[in-house]
Amino acid sequence: MNTLRKLQHYMGNRKALLPLSMCISAVSEVTGMLTYVFIWLIVKGFFDTHGNGIPAETIPYAGWAAGLAVGSVVLYYLALMCSHLAAFRVESNLRKEAMRQIVRMPLGFFDLNTSGKIRKVIDDNAGITHSFLAHQMPDLAGSVLVPLTAVILIFTFDWKLGLVCIIPVAVAMFLMGHLMNTQGQAFMRAYMTSLEEMNTEAVEYVRGIPVIKVFQQTIYSFKNFHKSIMAYNQMASSYTGLWEKPMSCYTIIINSFVFFLAPTAILIVSHDGDYASALLNFFLFVL
Repeated sequence: MNTLRKLQHYMGNRKALLPLSMCISAVSEVTGMLTYVFIWLIVKGFFDTHGNGIPAETIPYAGWAAGLAVGSVVLYYLALMCSHLAAFRVESNLRKEAMRQIVRMPLGFFDLNTSGKIRKVIDDNAGITHSFLAHQMPDLAGSVLVPLTAVILIFTFDWKLGLVCIIPVAVAMFLMGHLMNTQGQAFMRAYMTSLEEMNTEAVEYVRGIPVIKVFQQTIYSFKNFHKSIMAYNQMASSYTGLWEKPMSCYTIIINSFVFFLAPTAILIVSHDGDYASALLNFFLFVL
């Protein structure tokens, strides 16, 4: 939150666009979910008539489903447009403020900090805020509201199937939380620091290419760059090894809803004998 407050300072008169974008994005996500409800109602109409003709309410429901689907896309576009306007203003103001600070710094500052590091802070780091403000913040609103709406919907239609849907989500969240513990967070910080050092040294190396060509030197002339590449290579290999099996398990579990739903639906049908209702709810949950 402190970082967000600092970034809002650089939005100027576009400060209100970010919360507006988050609200529109949340409405867009919920609108997209309601599309499935109308699809369920269409299928329910065919079940009620046992396939004898087209139910009268099918056309209105189809119109609502199509309208909500299109409306969800339009609303999300508006949300991204608002967030991008705010993000671009932050980027430009950050660079302007950074340059104003640079010209005030004493010459000793440039002896202690390489030009590659300074350029990365001013140019690249300012650009990193774009993804956070323009994309992640609008999606964050949906990521909070959609699970709540989904839980309400699934328990409204069939609490048994809804409870089964929670199982893979809970297991996946537990697995991800275990990986992102204190040790995992420390590893990620070291990984990102190694990446930043390599990028900084890469800028210095590119700026020194003319010197390398004139004196016919090799990359080993820039020992810091070579050292940062080797350090990043080791860090990236460790990072890949750390996530290889856990990420595979996470991907399998988070996409395994149908393997939990199908046996449960079969048990419900065998117990209640209501094939139509169980199959209809199963169809909705798979969607």
